[in-house]
Amino acid sequence: MRCAFVVRLGRTTKPDEGRFEGLVEEVDTGKERSFCSKEELLKFLGECFATAMGADTEGEIALPECAGNPEEN
Repeated sequence: MRCAFVVRLGRTTKPDEGRFEGLVEEVDTGKERSFCSKEELLKFLGECFATAMGADTEGEIALPECAGNPEEN
């Protein structure tokens, strides 16, 4: 299952204050990383995604179209 992740949020996570901490695991590889901010979480997700997309583009993942281009908003 490419590009699938399990995110476990810690007890001190407070989304309304922008505080995120926990553990994230890439399902396909079992690679885990703890994070203490949303930036660290997003960095890990981005690294894993880039690796997966660079390694194999044959089995493209069918995802729904996003509404609009983020650069347009």
